[in-house]
Parts: sequence; structure tokens; C-alpha cells
Amino acid sequence: MNSISNKSNKTDNLMKSNRKHLNDSSAPSDNSDCRMTFVRYTRRMIIAAACLLIVVGYILMSGPGNTEQAFNLDIFSTTRIVVAPMLCLAGYLLIVVGILWKD
Repeated sequence: MNSISNKSNKTDNLMKSNRKHLNDSSAPSDNSDCRMTFVRYTRRMIIAAACLLIVVGYILMSGPGNTEQAFNLDIFSTTRIVVAPMLCLAGYLLIVVGILWKD
């Protein structure tokens, strides 16, 4: 009977020491602070790149239009119809990625 109580006491002591180790907050938290700063910086860089893509897309869509005196065939260029809208769409999707970026 005595051996059973010794085993249970040893088990209790071991569990208590494990709890103390898990709850020990004396470990340096510099690494987590650095990681959080990096994650915030990463999110900001993703959103900044997305905004840049959107601006470039709108710049590529802009240009001279038609006038009453002349018809400008440049409004049907591939850059203005395909490439620029795809850049804007990629920028908007990248903003969503930047917002939802997990820590």
C-alpha cells in the first residue's frame, strides 16, 4: 500500500513541476517581440505592394481618348483592356491577403 502512495506522490510532484515549467514566464520574450514586429512589417509591405499594383494598373488604363475630330485606336490596346485590369485585380486580391496574413 505504501508503494502505491509513493508512486502517486511522485506522479503528483512530476505533474506540478511540469506545470511550473509551462507557466514559467522567465524566458526572454525578445524573440516573440521581434517576430510580431516582422509580421506587422510583412503585412504592411504586402499591402503597400498591393496599393502600388493598383496605382500602376490605373496608370496603364489611362491615356488619351477619342475626340470629335479624330478616333484614337489606342483605346483598344491589350495593355489598357487586359493587362491593366489584371494588375488592379491582383492588387485588390493582394490587399485581402495582406489583411488576412496569419501571425
